[in-house]
Amino acid sequence: MSFEYLPFVIVILPFLSIFLVWLIGIKISQRASNILTALTCGLVFIFTLLLYFSVSSGEIRELNMKLPLPVTISFRVDTLSFFLGFISSLLWFLASVYAIEYMKHEHAQIRYNIFSLLSLCGMMGIVFTGNLLSLYIFFEIMAILSYMLVVHEETPEAIRAGLKYLYMGIVSGLFLLFAILATYVITGTLTLASSGLSSLRGNPYFAYIFWAFVIGFGTKAGIFPVHVWLPDAHPVAPSPASALLSGVMIKAGAYGIIRTIYAIYGSSFLIPILSSKILIIIALITMIMGSGVALLQKEIKRLLAYSSIAQIGYVVLGASMLSSLGLTGGIFHILSHALTKGTLFLCAGAFIYCTGKRKIEELKGIGHEMPLTMICFTIAASSMVGFPPLTGFLSKWFLAQGALEAFREGVFSLGWSLLIIFSLLISSLLNVMYYSPIVINAWFGKPHHNPRVHQIKKKDPKLTMFLPIALLTLGILFFGLFPKYPLFLIKGITQFYLGVR
Repeated sequence: MSFEYLPFVIVILPFLSIFLVWLIGIKISQRASNILTALTCGLVFIFTLLLYFSVSSGEIRELNMKLPLPVTISFRVDTLSFFLGFISSLLWFLASVYAIEYMKHEHAQIRYNIFSLLSLCGMMGIVFTGNLLSLYIFFEIMAILSYMLVVHEETPEAIRAGLKYLYMGIVSGLFLLFAILATYVITGTLTLASSGLSSLRGNPYFAYIFWAFVIGFGTKAGIFPVHVWLPDAHPVAPSPASALLSGVMIKAGAYGIIRTIYAIYGSSFLIPILSSKILIIIALITMIMGSGVALLQKEIKRLLAYSSIAQIGYVVLGASMLSSLGLTGGIFHILSHALTKGTLFLCAGAFIYCTGKRKIEELKGIGHEMPLTMICFTIAASSMVGFPPLTGFLSKWFLAQGALEAFREGVFSLGWSLLIIFSLLISSLLNVMYYSPIVINAWFGKPHHNPRVHQIKKKDPKLTMFLPIALLTLGILFFGLFPKYPLFLIKGITQFYLGVR
């Protein structure tokens, strides 16, 4: 297989496999359909890994496909797209392995598998796109088709959350379409291969277009104030889908914001204007608000959903500081949050699957019933707080360093740097306040038995469910202790966009 066509194969493979997944599910068994789905996701992950050899050597792979339109569908692999593709395909593969056991008692398993694969197709298309038209098409594919993952359980709560998710996705898509069309009219190009489209500079409508991009992508990312769909959608979805929604799919919005700032506008153009500072304020509010509301939650998956809002604020903050260390921290946090929140949602799913316990109050003593799962939850929660040597500590460290670097380089004043660092400390403190009671009560509290659940399994989940949790936890430890591997890729990104050596 030619490496030139590999990005296209990665994107189209999940789509091509859905007929076989459906056929095997009908003719053989739903479990066989679950296994084939996991194998397909595993193959996507392997193909994505193969792209590392070209990316690490500095090569950029690009494939343009002609359509009866004034622009082409373009697939492009650079360092940033590979980084997001690696994270997305890894978490999708592990969540699909987890789903083999988790989904066996669920209804409509074949439907879940089909729409999971279609959503994967959309996600990989987003990260491997080479122009804004392709990005918009795959963004809409993922936003609309992942609706079926949100409403899978078909409860009234799921239907309401799904409709809110769908409506806000449609509105954000219209903002995005306006921004893309305006960009094309002004610049005559939709490329994402540059470090800023010079034709936008000095245009009287540049601010309107910029904020249309931010609203379009920010709604999917879940930033304040367009976050309202997220805390309803994530808890009602099956736990493997929740892990994907939080760990991967909201990163599509963050990825779009990074591309907007650095590939469409360019950091040097945004430094002297107010838009980047407004975006910093939005990121800080998102961080504090998400963590603050998480404190009030009584149900574990809803708490994790609000925590995801806070964490996406870190990514947007890193991108909007316009410094190399700030961008490094934001991109590194994409990896950190995918690993940690993926672990936490899969652990929460294991608690629900094995004991039926959803309420935080009911998780007292769960460490005695499910010790291995709770060990993984504890490590992931510690990473969220920012304890060294875990990945969460490193991303926050780079963000704090990025704030000081932005001051030294004259991007903004010392007051802004101190505000950012103070907000990072407050957000971490809030993380301590809502994660530590769960961890402490799980290990030292007395077990709380739910009278509505007649058969309580006092054991950790089977290997097919526990292995993905364990591997994600090992990732938190490994990349925390050996960050040079992701930082090697991130350095290539900052070199391209900021000229940092």
